[in-house]
Amino acid sequence: MKRSEPQKGFSVKQFLQRVDRVAGDLNVLLVVVAIGLATLDFTFLVTQKVIDHLPPVTRTVHDAQPPASN
Repeated sequence: MKRSEPQKGFSVKQFLQRVDRVAGDLNVLLVVVAIGLATLDFTFLVTQKVIDHLPPVTRTVHDAQPPASN
């Protein structure tokens, strides 16, 4: 009887199964990134609305002492 040698390559089915598994893991990662970006966008939107509703701030700058009058 002829002895069959083990296959060194992968069959198309095995290759597609591996690609499917990698794509499934990648989809989970992409969903997590999308949720993180949506949270960041929402936080930025809320902070902009809060800043718009704050009262204006009067700023004073002290560059130099005013000259003394004699």
